[in-house]
Amino acid sequence: MTSKLSLTGKKWIIPEVLETNGEDLVKKLMANRGIDSSLEGELPDAFAFHDMQKAVDRIRSAIKSNESIGIFGDYDCDGVTSTLQLIRFFRRNSVEPHVRLPHRINDGYGLKSHIIDEFISKGTNLLITVDSGVGSVTEIKKAKDAGMDVIVTDHHHVGKHIPPAVAIIHPDFSDIPPPHPSGSGVVYHLLRALEDGVWDDMQTDEALAMLGMIADVMELKGFNRTLVKQGLNSIKKLTKGPLVELIRISGININYITSTYIGFRIAPRINAAGRMGDPMIALEALMDGGDAIKLIDNLNEIRQKQTEEFLNIAIEEISKAPSGPLLSIMHADFPQGIVGLIAGKLTEMTGKPSLVGREHDGMCTASLRSPRCYHITEGLERCSDLLQYFGGHAQAAGCSFRSDLFDQVSTRLAEDVSGNTEPDDLLPSIEIDATLPAESITLELIYKLRTLEPFGHGNREPVFLIQGAQMEYQKQVGSECNHLQTNIDGVKSIGFRLGHLIEHTNEPVDVVCRLGTDNWNGLTRPQIFVEDFRLSISVENRI
Repeated sequence: MTSKLSLTGKKWIIPEVLETNGEDLVKKLMANRGIDSSLEGELPDAFAFHDMQKAVDRIRSAIKSNESIGIFGDYDCDGVTSTLQLIRFFRRNSVEPHVRLPHRINDGYGLKSHIIDEFISKGTNLLITVDSGVGSVTEIKKAKDAGMDVIVTDHHHVGKHIPPAVAIIHPDFSDIPPPHPSGSGVVYHLLRALEDGVWDDMQTDEALAMLGMIADVMELKGFNRTLVKQGLNSIKKLTKGPLVELIRISGININYITSTYIGFRIAPRINAAGRMGDPMIALEALMDGGDAIKLIDNLNEIRQKQTEEFLNIAIEEISKAPSGPLLSIMHADFPQGIVGLIAGKLTEMTGKPSLVGREHDGMCTASLRSPRCYHITEGLERCSDLLQYFGGHAQAAGCSFRSDLFDQVSTRLAEDVSGNTEPDDLLPSIEIDATLPAESITLELIYKLRTLEPFGHGNREPVFLIQGAQMEYQKQVGSECNHLQTNIDGVKSIGFRLGHLIEHTNEPVDVVCRLGTDNWNGLTRPQIFVEDFRLSISVENRI
């Protein structure tokens, strides 16, 4: 059931059946999300990947024969953590592989012909791709023709043509039920097969796999949930090393680290290297720590400032264009490393798919984001005659095309969005899990809700509706007075970026919120995090 729009212009999706009883509520939430706690604890057989035995045999043969081995990864957190897992494996076997991560601007996404040339020049006998490769048909054929064997480990969208690799380790070519892992998860399963299930310091590799899974926004159900829970438990047991340094500089107590901290504090710092500089910096940081950790922390600060600056430019430009089902903008000044972040923000704000591109040397390199109602990569496939490259997932993708085709690409994709969605789908929305009376918000309930963790895609933090709430002691807080602080039925409450709505808080309101705790002076109390609100239905009817 949907509702009228809120004071921030969002559509609320409210369930027909609303559970409000503590323990029953948690059970209901787990059932609604398809989470069966009785099935947790075991990972799938690594050899459920159809080509796993081929990959294991070829890698073991290369090690035994002292062949030259190369690893090609990706510039994001998933690609970096995937790469590092393989480096650690080969070093355990006294092998130092040639490692190549693509530079976002100099190389672009994916395995390119000139990168194959680099591996050929190094005399590489076996090349392993991680978090990439399944779409690199031409490049892998070139490697094969040069006498190089290639093993692909990837999780991205599989196109019509399959590369001529000696083995392809991909969830789509496996007996593992969805949801499927990211690149780092796929590599972790490869390690499980290579190491017969147990190896020295496997806790670090579990943690690395977990980082990539959360950063790549994988659905946290089924085996993905199991792997992420194992990784979170493993990272808490680390006492030293680069991951511990990174957690410390991110301002996190390792004993209380959660998937939310990973997604919003750790992963952005790892991604900042590939966005603002060279992904090898992130690899060095996770491998050796030290100054590289400080550098990715500084790069993340720069990334935050530039994202805010160029997002405002994008919003201003798009506001001048006629409204449509797709937001699209191309700008020569957009840093390539943040176009995906801008696209994500635009889609979050508007509920519409977005295409944000950087124009350079007659080409547009774009990142795309989409709400759940539209599969953006399938949309690009239907426009592929206009594109030089495309790839991605259901809600996130990338593509490149001649910049003079920008209007054609935008128009064709907008038509595809219109043909595959309804107008009501393309509104910013909040999905509500249940209604709660304010008096039922207790520490006991909050602690029970934490059994749902780890939170993430497919298992987001629960969102509740408090109807007819009366706000008290409300005031604007923050350096720019843009946050709303108040009490709801005696419970301390904060609404970030909602300070401008304070004039609407003197009447009863319906509040959409998350629940957490406030820790002050040794006391722990419930706290309400207000996400959105509207005038209570009873008030509107009176007006």
